[in-house]
Amino acid sequence: MQSGRAIHQAARAWLEARFFTDWCRQQPYAALHPRFLQAIAPLTSWPAPQHYDELARLVPIGAEVELPRFVAQDREALRRSGGYEPHVAQHRAVPTRERSWHDFFNMAVWAHFPRVRWALNSIHVDQSLGPIDRRNGRAPEQNVASQLDESGIIVVSSSRALLSALRELRFKEVFWERRDELLTTTRSWIVGHGTFESLLTPHLGLASKALLLDLPRAPASYDADTLRIATDERVAAIVHSWRGRVPVLDPVPLLGIPGFADNAHPEFYDDARYFRFARRAR
Repeated sequence: MQSGRAIHQAARAWLEARFFTDWCRQQPYAALHPRFLQAIAPLTSWPAPQHYDELARLVPIGAEVELPRFVAQDREALRRSGGYEPHVAQHRAVPTRERSWHDFFNMAVWAHFPRVRWALNSIHVDQSLGPIDRRNGRAPEQNVASQLDESGIIVVSSSRALLSALRELRFKEVFWERRDELLTTTRSWIVGHGTFESLLTPHLGLASKALLLDLPRAPASYDADTLRIATDERVAAIVHSWRGRVPVLDPVPLLGIPGFADNAHPEFYDDARYFRFARRAR
């Protein structure tokens, strides 16, 4: 009998055997920048890591923020730098594996939210943080940074009532009973590259760790790039503020979000396999 690890590795090998672009027309990927999607959609084979720079630069970003370079991963270079995150910080370059959805979507998140990614990197390499968890060698702030890095989602809304309901795990109310209100008041962006990868083959209970932020007015009243860039700046400042305190990110069941799955019926939101979460102290 195969172990769970062996099954996972086999599934990943199957997924990465070919580059496909069906996902470009589906949520949440369809929320990526149109120029980025237009460049990706015609591809019939894996782009090489050295081409990731030109793809990332198709997305408008704020002033006075740089994108890193994307370079082919070199284990010896990683060893000399002290690991992945120190390499990014020292060389302003992201080690990238060929034919890897995980690394491809990592580039996509950097392209859309560079300030957030630099802020997370600064937390990852900050040696002043502590105490260190002996199980993984990370400080508490670094554990939260890893959650946002791998499985994060940013949710902005002009409805404080909906944000409160999300924090209180009232998911059927938010996603079904107040669905029309949600669609007009709320916008979300995936910032966890592991989540983007997981949504290619979604599984029961798939969830993100969320930052829930209020907006003074509805998202549609903003220029799309302006809102994204302002959110990038705002979330980066929040991440930098984590030093010395450990925030609790809110769980959001991804397949409950309208358009993320076949969820346009109320019975979907009664399935505990998707919506089984417990409250944590904040």
